[in-house]
Amino acid sequence: MLPLLLLLSLCGALQATTLVRYDLEGLTHTAVCVLVGTCKETQTELIAGQPYTRLVFEVGEVVKGQAGSRLEVCLPGGEYQGKRLHLAGMPQFAPGEEVVLFLTEPDRLGHPWPVGLGQGKFQVQRDAAAKRRVFQDATEARLYGVQGASLNGMELEEFLSRVRRIAGEGPGDAQR
Repeated sequence: MLPLLLLLSLCGALQATTLVRYDLEGLTHTAVCVLVGTCKETQTELIAGQPYTRLVFEVGEVVKGQAGSRLEVCLPGGEYQGKRLHLAGMPQFAPGEEVVLFLTEPDRLGHPWPVGLGQGKFQVQRDAAAKRRVFQDATEARLYGVQGASLNGMELEEFLSRVRRIAGEGPGDAQR
């Protein structure tokens, strides 16, 4: 109980999480799986006394790696029976939200995480012409490193085409 209280008190005092900034090449090479999916369910539960949010995604397309038609992710944070844990930089999801996810290897609970926390989540939105575009929101975390060109507003198909091209290259083979 004491470690949880210490963690919660530190989380409340911190304004942001500092992370290494990932560009699209870094996200793609680091991810073991990249997919387009729709969040179908979110549910907060206690695991080892701490709130975790369990997310269920319907997988529409796998761009890199392997995934079934359904993916379950379990991330620290959320509110459960009056216990609240918020980690700055951890992405939030809502049922019905379509996303592109760049995912790590499974953690000790058997669930992958988004690479670079919020950096590994791109929300897919439709514009006035019904074109699907990607948007990344990693504003809650301080990102360390050189900022590349923004990908926000890029058409989904162009974005996925770039990811496929990068994924087909070895980590040292990417053209810069």
